[in-house]
Amino acid sequence: MAQEWFRTHCARFDHGGCGLKVSLKDGRVDKVVPDPDDPFSHGWHCRKGLSAKERLESDLRLTQPLRRNGPRGSGLWEPIGWDQALDFLAQQFIRAIETSGPESVAFAQGAPKGPEFFLLLRLANLLRCPNVAGSQHVCHMPREQMALVTCGFFPVADLEGPSRCVLLWGSNPPATNEEGVLGGHLHACLKQGARLVVVDPLRTALAEKADVWLQIRPGTDDLLAMGFLHIILEEGIYDREFVERWTVGFDDLRQAVKPYTPQRVAAGCWVSEEKIRAAARLYAQSRPACLQWGNAVEHTPKSANTCRALVHLMAVTGNLEQPGGNIRAEMPRLLALKDMIALDEFPDRPKKLLNRHHGILPRLISVPSWMVVQSIVDQAPYPIRCLYVQGSNPLLSYTEAEVVKKALESLDFLAVADQVMTPTAALADLVLPVALPMEYDDIGHYGLPHGFITARPKLVDPPDACRSDLWIINEWAKRMGLGDRFWPKAEDILEAIVAPSGLTYGEFCQRGVLFGPKRYRTYQDKGFKTPSGKVELRSSLMEKWGFAGLPAAEDPEPLPDDFPFLLTSRKPKDFFHSAYRHLERLRREHREPTVWISLDSASRLGISEGQEIFIETAHGRITQRAHLTDALQHPVVLADFGWWFPEKVDDPMRGWQVSNLNRVTAVTRTDPVMATPQVRAIPCRLIPA
Repeated sequence: MAQEWFRTHCARFDHGGCGLKVSLKDGRVDKVVPDPDDPFSHGWHCRKGLSAKERLESDLRLTQPLRRNGPRGSGLWEPIGWDQALDFLAQQFIRAIETSGPESVAFAQGAPKGPEFFLLLRLANLLRCPNVAGSQHVCHMPREQMALVTCGFFPVADLEGPSRCVLLWGSNPPATNEEGVLGGHLHACLKQGARLVVVDPLRTALAEKADVWLQIRPGTDDLLAMGFLHIILEEGIYDREFVERWTVGFDDLRQAVKPYTPQRVAAGCWVSEEKIRAAARLYAQSRPACLQWGNAVEHTPKSANTCRALVHLMAVTGNLEQPGGNIRAEMPRLLALKDMIALDEFPDRPKKLLNRHHGILPRLISVPSWMVVQSIVDQAPYPIRCLYVQGSNPLLSYTEAEVVKKALESLDFLAVADQVMTPTAALADLVLPVALPMEYDDIGHYGLPHGFITARPKLVDPPDACRSDLWIINEWAKRMGLGDRFWPKAEDILEAIVAPSGLTYGEFCQRGVLFGPKRYRTYQDKGFKTPSGKVELRSSLMEKWGFAGLPAAEDPEPLPDDFPFLLTSRKPKDFFHSAYRHLERLRREHREPTVWISLDSASRLGISEGQEIFIETAHGRITQRAHLTDALQHPVVLADFGWWFPEKVDDPMRGWQVSNLNRVTAVTRTDPVMATPQVRAIPCRLIPA
């Protein structure tokens, strides 16, 4: 058969969704290359996206539904068919709901890959089941929600506009390709002459190129952000016209930031006063300037204050909704998210959420994962007895992994839908094999606030017994008695999503990308979508909900003598969270879990390159290999996140304990607004093994 080429988009090998060209030969993927003509990525790509062929053909793929046939975690399974699997799944959930109420079942998902997360929310809402656990409390929601209460929209860095300065805060786009922000976009912006400020404890390639690099102490982003505001307001280098016309609470903010002097901030953040002043001035005086933030700012119990202060920086410098600043990205006309998730069908949901019990921000659509774990273990405020997990590996990705394991083992029923046998799937009663991108029609970026969606058409057939997450949920819903509220076929879901645009799914695929309208300064006609119609530097909504109206910051505590190092983490660029360690093309670039240690720290402990190291906190101990570097300062250490070992097929749990960073994290203190636990800036000690 002749070779044919097709266009599609990367489906969450990373956050970016880059354009790909795929050749088929004899009905199978033959080659995957970047698409230089893609209107979104313009040829940008990474190793993950180009590994799609190996992902499709991996011998470790799950290819048949499995029912547990032995103790949890024993690796003993019975292959079953899809009818039997879906009947079993539906029976377990119906029994729990009928005997213990809809609060007794819950759902969980990691980073959404497509519309499947929102279809899962639809199922939960129509069943009146309040709790869908997610990672949003440590990924995107602190930024999104603090922006919404301040200015009414999520501000996206306009790297394709005329930016004169880019402030990268806990973000490294060439390695992470955050949603809507690719490394290629940043490179193009810098090539056009934008200045660069980098806030990062690691000397990255971008830090080396920066006009100012602030090598911040991990966990002090709130203090540094308030220090920036102090300098900008005290020196009068804010946008006076914008502040006077379009903000409320400016005088209150000025008073709130007064205590955060450069001297205090320098001492707490381990950065010189001169560099802090230089960075704040460069950002404030380079108009327009954009602030690109990564989810590293959302990994401590100070996440809400940090994110709110960063939105304030965008506002007082006049960079909100300005070309080249931080813009309001409008989505194209699509099925409204509230209709997709059937939000109005469950008006009592906010009262029944675990979020309400814990007193956090009242308008989150997902539940912080640790709350579901705690409810399972404590059986309070109500017991959760059944859990369905898709696109997530809680034993690796949830805080306090040992408690997560205890919770999963205590469930009456656990079902997991995944592509390979993960440690979490190993504990399940039912494992469902999912089809992979390129094996089904899909849409990328639906439901995300970045102003576009991408087409991911089906190119090849999946293994006979693999099904897409959309198909699984849609068919499961019918067995739960909800057939009239779902769709005849999974493909019909995609047609419904794009229908308001006036396109069919096929016509959308011909375009490849659908962008929303690009408009600036819409507040001049409509005001901001806040109670006052202005940017609320002192938030009336936060005060209405019982939280402080203004951001604040904390000075870090000294490191204790018994834990003299400061542990932070990274997601290796060759993987996506805990996924894809089974792919040789990616694994050979990053064979083992690695902890980066400064040359100074290594010298003090007598540690050598490649040596096995115990990383120990007050909560646990793991092992990783040492990499010595001059890119960190003593006493910061940088460990790999998300490690398990799919190749250890003789171990049903795939070595989940050995290097799993979440075995040394804990849910002790959490952010009062966003429920974020401490997953960075943890005191630790290093012990040569």
